[in-house]
Amino acid sequence: MDLVLFILGSAAFYAATMILMKHWNALPPLAMGGLIALAFAVGAWCEIEALKIERLSAIYIAILGVECLIISAASFMFLGESVSSREVAGGVLIVAGVALAAV
Repeated sequence: MDLVLFILGSAAFYAATMILMKHWNALPPLAMGGLIALAFAVGAWCEIEALKIERLSAIYIAILGVECLIISAASFMFLGESVSSREVAGGVLIVAGVALAAV
């Protein structure tokens, strides 16, 4: 269970880092830079903890896959970006690939 939480935490904080970068001008540069650094640091800490439990190749695939799905969902739900059928199909393939790699 800890491994799943570390993977989800890492992916979520890396995704938050990307979303904060998208909104760079929303805050003064020093404040936004601090938030970005904090989100990245927490994501990296979660990844390090996950790497203590499982192999690098499995962790990398899982974090990257989940991060892609989080960013895609957040882009659609909160940023008003459109999602094509090709991107949905890609998301399905990501989920299948992560599940396959986890076995």
